[in-house]
Amino acid sequence: MNERHHQFVRIRFVAVFAILAVTLSLVAAESGLPPSVAAQGWEEITFEDKQSNRYATCGADCVEIETDVSVSMIGRPVSTDLSQLPFLTWEWKVEGPVTISDLTTKGEDDRAVAVYVTFPYNPKTATLIEKLLRPVIELVRGPDAPSRVLSYVWGGFGKPGDLIESPSFGSVNAMIICRNETDPVGSWIIERFNVVADFERAFGITPSRASHVLVGADSDDTGTRTRAFVRNILFAPK
Repeated sequence: MNERHHQFVRIRFVAVFAILAVTLSLVAAESGLPPSVAAQGWEEITFEDKQSNRYATCGADCVEIETDVSVSMIGRPVSTDLSQLPFLTWEWKVEGPVTISDLTTKGEDDRAVAVYVTFPYNPKTATLIEKLLRPVIELVRGPDAPSRVLSYVWGGFGKPGDLIESPSFGSVNAMIICRNETDPVGSWIIERFNVVADFERAFGITPSRASHVLVGADSDDTGTRTRAFVRNILFAPK
């Protein structure tokens, strides 16, 4: 083996252990959510040794997310056939200024709010890293634990449409900037994205199903406070 191959192998193993460390830090919180939020089917996902966000309902299928030097997400299963419902729509708004952050750098990748879509594990299309991590992920998160993730983000200093690889989860998590600090705050904004096309652009393959949707916000790195709202998350036909 030449030096270039050795370097490639070292990089791969560093990536594997970095993703594994983040995966093991995820904890499904059994309590802490207000009953009204849990009643909408949400379950909180927290990070070990990190302060969690505060969540509240703001109407039917509407959640409020408040961060205070904190980070967490709430998610619920969907099991959506993307051949029939390839688009994802939702409404969101942010109160107050959006902190500029660097989504490409771990430890600087805060976001005012984000909507996430996860996808089931597929051994036929899984990368080497996914296959190496899968036994541990299933041990920690169960056999139905999702694999790849699309993150639709309001934050960062990029421009809308930019595709960014997650600095924490690497090639299995692609982030798409929807809004940044230049977009208006305090008013509801309607979004509509083609999840299938975005997945193909990010990963080079066509997804068949979505397994979960999540919402969250992140302000622990910048030490700031944010308040955001998300409602009416729906999969839709063309």
